[in-house]
Amino acid sequence: MKNIIIIDTGSGNLTSLESALKKLGYNPIRQTEPNLNLDDSSNNVAINGIVLPGQGRFGLVMQQLKKLGWIEYLEQVKQKNLPILGICVGMQILFESSEEDPGFAGLAWFDGKVQKIKSPKSPMVGWAKLQGGFADQQYLYFVNSYAVKSSECTVATTEYGERFCASVQRENIVGVQFHPEKSAEIGHNIIARALSGEPI
Repeated sequence: MKNIIIIDTGSGNLTSLESALKKLGYNPIRQTEPNLNLDDSSNNVAINGIVLPGQGRFGLVMQQLKKLGWIEYLEQVKQKNLPILGICVGMQILFESSEEDPGFAGLAWFDGKVQKIKSPKSPMVGWAKLQGGFADQQYLYFVNSYAVKSSECTVATTEYGERFCASVQRENIVGVQFHPEKSAEIGHNIIARALSGEPI
């Protein structure tokens, strides 16, 4: 059974994500601090991937990641080419900055800025159709007011008032603006593909 770390910054309920991972056959390990060494010989737990969940706001999540010591750990995960999945705000922090919290820098693993969506209602809540990628023409569940408008690493887009990135992927790093853990079987399939290093 593959062990997947879920980073818990204290910003929301992670039960749905844990349930989805268990259903897919993974062993989710919720952690507030990075106390599991990536070298499994030191703790007898092989880490097979990591998830940045989709609760909270950009600035608070980055503040907590720094405070709890996750930034260097995430860089190590990236360098080891282990799968990394960012969900909603977990995708947004993969980019350089956000209009939501201008004073905070993101991880900057992808070029670009998170911006306010010019949407009919804010926040966007509900199902929207993807254009592109593994789930092309499928409906996924979104809850967000901010998103990345465009990226050279875009896999799929969606539209709510205006078009924006629904997912990005580069090497071992995947970001999804929607909530795959709440998007039924198609969403769970995307989680499995992301954590297996497959194209999403």
